[in-house]
Amino acid sequence: MFAIHADFEPLACILGMQLNANQHLLALVEEQRHSIINNEIDKLDALVRQQAGQLRQLTALEKKRLDATANLHVALNLDDRPYTLSELIKYAPKDRQANLKSLLDEFAALLEKLKDANNTNKMLLETNMELNDLMLNLLADTIDPINNIYCGDGQTVEERLAGPSLFDHQA
Repeated sequence: MFAIHADFEPLACILGMQLNANQHLLALVEEQRHSIINNEIDKLDALVRQQAGQLRQLTALEKKRLDATANLHVALNLDDRPYTLSELIKYAPKDRQANLKSLLDEFAALLEKLKDANNTNKMLLETNMELNDLMLNLLADTIDPINNIYCGDGQTVEERLAGPSLFDHQA
């Protein structure tokens, strides 16, 4: 690739801001996990609101990044097909390429961490909801969810009545 002089500084600056914003988002997701585990609902609500603000900031930064890449596309006189950041970096001055590639590698690792943390939080919330449903069923339902077993064919459940619910017991 021959180097056409185009200013990659705005793109590098925006990528750096996006990286910082995503790191802050990861910190919020990790705080959310602790709030879920410790059942701190008010704190979790506040963190979700902070996360929404962070996502709005990331949306604005992504628009700026798209504008910066479009400007580079024009400055480099590239054909009309869309270029990935990895492809576009090849047109950067040699001294900038390593820095830009490093930013992309950091992004890839950070996005994987965000994905894993969000999946963990999702699993924790689903487990919490299942436990809440179980507790509500134990308190209010007449079907015994613990002692129901599969029939001989292994397919259908033989429901056993648990008797009156906790709320229906007479003292």
